[in-house]
Amino acid sequence: MNDKEIVGFHAAAEVMQGRRTAMRQLWLLATATLAGCGGGSAASPAAPVPAPAPAPAPAPAPAPAPAPAPAPAPAPAPAPAPAPAPAPAPAPAPAPAPGAPALGVHQLVFNRDGVSVSPLSTSALTTSASGSTLLACVGRGAVSAQSAPTDNKANTFVQLGATHVYTLWTSSGTALYACEQATGGTGHVVTAAKPQPSDETTLSVIEVTGGGLVRPAVWREVLAGSPLTSASITTTGPALLVAWWWGDAGVQSDKTAVPDSGFSVVDSVLASGALVQCAVAVRQVSVAGTYNVTWTATPTQGAQLWIVAVQSA
Repeated sequence: MNDKEIVGFHAAAEVMQGRRTAMRQLWLLATATLAGCGGGSAASPAAPVPAPAPAPAPAPAPAPAPAPAPAPAPAPAPAPAPAPAPAPAPAPAPAPAPGAPALGVHQLVFNRDGVSVSPLSTSALTTSASGSTLLACVGRGAVSAQSAPTDNKANTFVQLGATHVYTLWTSSGTALYACEQATGGTGHVVTAAKPQPSDETTLSVIEVTGGGLVRPAVWREVLAGSPLTSASITTTGPALLVAWWWGDAGVQSDKTAVPDSGFSVVDSVLASGALVQCAVAVRQVSVAGTYNVTWTATPTQGAQLWIVAVQSA
């Protein structure tokens, strides 16, 4: 190295040294300034930043609810019990022997008290041309007007027994009539005369086919509180029994009248009001015997009770 190069090297070294000295002075100044701001001779080391808390482990997913056990299949409904067999229908009444007395046409007509009807007649009936017996039972409010009925076939009705008044209604009563061998046919009308047109009157007409012989009729009155049992009648062979119930209750309510002993009601008037109440029942018998009938009635009351038997001639 020559002298120039040496001189140049030293000059460069001095320049570098001057720069280092200036840099050191600047550093000291900066350090002093920072110490004055922080209250200490040196900067406090920064507090360590805490490590972030570990993220919580995710909660385990809830176990799926167990599927409900399938409902047990319902037990099969028991098969319905078979419906009980219907009770057998009652055996029909035996047919009458050929030529035996039997029920033919029948009708009941009436008028209330105060209703003017004169005479009181059935509608047109079709009766057997011959061989029948006709029975007519009449109840009247004014018993003094009692007389035999008539018809449009020229038959004659004969009274059976006497006219009977009610114990409770002494001006009223009933009577029974018969024509044993009647002429009949279409348009047959039976009539009860009405001398007092507005008098309450009830007329019951019964045809007995194959008849011809009327056994003596029997009558009985029973007052309220005792069994409503008719007198007894005796037959000598097959017959049609006919019974009439003439109740003695007042006008206030409807009535009922039910017979026993195999009798069946065929006609009746049992309404409330001022009228002569009546029920008619029949029974066919195939052998000789003694017969009666007991009625059950509402309201409690007494009654006039007629019974007659018609046999073949």
